[in-house]
Order: sequence, then structure tokens, then C-alpha cells
Amino acid sequence: MRILVTGVAKSGKSTILRILAELGYRTINVSDLLVESSCVKWNENYQSFDITDKDCAANLVNKTILKCNVNCALETVAYELVDPSYVDLVIIVRRDPMELYEEYNRLKWPCVKIFNNTISEVTGSHVSDVESLFNGKVRQLVFTSNISELRTKVLMAINNDLNEQVDWLVKYSDDERFHSILMSVEGCF
Repeated sequence: MRILVTGVAKSGKSTILRILAELGYRTINVSDLLVESSCVKWNENYQSFDITDKDCAANLVNKTILKCNVNCALETVAYELVDPSYVDLVIIVRRDPMELYEEYNRLKWPCVKIFNNTISEVTGSHVSDVESLFNGKVRQLVFTSNISELRTKVLMAINNDLNEQVDWLVKYSDDERFHSILMSVEGCF
């Protein structure tokens, strides 16, 4: 089985990848692959790497997936690089946007980067994009810091027994702190 693990930055993808490694999956961090290639360059303003050659990046990622002939899991925010026919399951890691916002601020990320990632998680826009690309293969998993519970969720997702759809706007409709965070990230523009 080939599993793609995706989600916004700091959602818990690496933790899920470690759990999959414990379960015997060969794991691949796509960001590490790309950073070592000539397909990306550092963006000082955004404090992250930009893909400068999408064909180069997609070719590298997909060749790596095809070389994996055992249970394999790869982690990336750049899900659009992955050929949907090369993966059997996509786990989208969802994380409470208030936790994400705190983490982004702790890391002192640029405001626009905080805005993009927080709003993507709040609205679920990345989920819609992933579901349209990987039709029928997508399972949502809401991150928890309880590793035992998280391991159970991963196993359930692999067995097609988990799809934790969450609407943060509904969940936090009456939460003043949530609305304060949204106002704060809106202030980035």
C-alpha cells in the first residue's frame, strides 16, 4: 500500500509518518527530497522553499513513489505533485486552527504564511482540493497529541474505518478566541 500524508504546515504529518514507520511502512519526507534537488529555492520573505520547476519536482516525487515496492508512506504539503494513480490512500491531517495559530506565532512565521495556513485549515480549502484530485482515496484525521489515540486513528484510516470530517467554523461559531484569531490573521492584509 502507498499512502500519501498531507495537510497544512505543522498539522502533524511528521508524527503520522513516524507512526506509519512504526507500523512497518517505508517513509519518505518529500520536502527533504525537494530541498536536496534543483527543483526548489529558498524564499526569504515567506521563510520556506518555493517550487521553481514543477515538472522537475513532480518527476522526482513520482519516480520515488514508483520505486517503493513495499508498504510506503510519503509526507508532503505539495500533494498536487503526486500522480493520483500512484497512491492507494490519502490521509489529510487536520489540526485545530487555534493550536496551529499558536504554533505559527511561536515560530515567528511571517504574517502572510500564518494567514495562508490558518485560513486553509479553517475553511478546509486544501481538503476540497485533495478530494478532487484523489477521488475516493481520502480520509481525514484530526490530530491529537495523544499518540496512542493517534495510532488507533491511523490504523482506522488504513482500514477505511475513519474519516473525521470537521467544520471548524461550526465547531467554534461561538468561541470569542477563535473569532479573535480570525480577525488577527485577516489583519495580515
